[in-house]
Amino acid sequence: MTIFVAVLVSLALAAVLVLRHDAATRVVGVEAYKILLQFILVAVLGGAVSLTYQAFNRDADQRAQDVRRAEDLTLARREARQRYLRDLVEQYNAVKRARRMLRAQALVRRPGNENAPRLRAGRYDEFLQVVLDAQLSLEAHSFAVRADNELFPEREQLAVAISRAETYLRELVTEYEETMPALEDEQALVELSALPLVASFIGPYGEAADFRERFVAPMQQALSTIQRLLLI
Repeated sequence: MTIFVAVLVSLALAAVLVLRHDAATRVVGVEAYKILLQFILVAVLGGAVSLTYQAFNRDADQRAQDVRRAEDLTLARREARQRYLRDLVEQYNAVKRARRMLRAQALVRRPGNENAPRLRAGRYDEFLQVVLDAQLSLEAHSFAVRADNELFPEREQLAVAISRAETYLRELVTEYEETMPALEDEQALVELSALPLVASFIGPYGEAADFRERFVAPMQQALSTIQRLLLI
């Protein structure tokens, strides 16, 4: 605005000098008149043009900086979302692996009594600690997601999905915490019927309704939500 006013004033002064040529030359003399007019046209207007060009460059630099900052912010958000996605996938796979390993290495079936299996305490302890780690990680993620509306515009929906899966794992962990102190050592065997939650957890997938509906489904929903955000 200041530069624009200076240009207008300079043009007005130059116009006055041109229109009042005779009067101006009588007052200041011909040579002085020429020098004054030249100064206005060359020095003042030239300086104004130069300042205008510099201001334009500053605006262009500022716009470029704003674009870079926006790009950096977008990249930072994408990387943060990718970290969340990687960790959720890791916890999801860890729980599924623990479930399968419990079935493969912890179950003991008695000959002639296949419908009354027992669990090896040591293996039960080992793989429920994996579930515990996943539960604690999901708990932290649930709080973090709710706290960041910039990173997760759909934070409430995402947090609810993660919280559902975390609650399911926490119930498994609670059963584990109540059971382990009563076991004498890692060689002990515990009746699977005494652990209804873990029995459902490691049962055939088609019959494991709680595992499918309370862990698999919400985890897949959470992963899908973050994957969709990565495409923005």
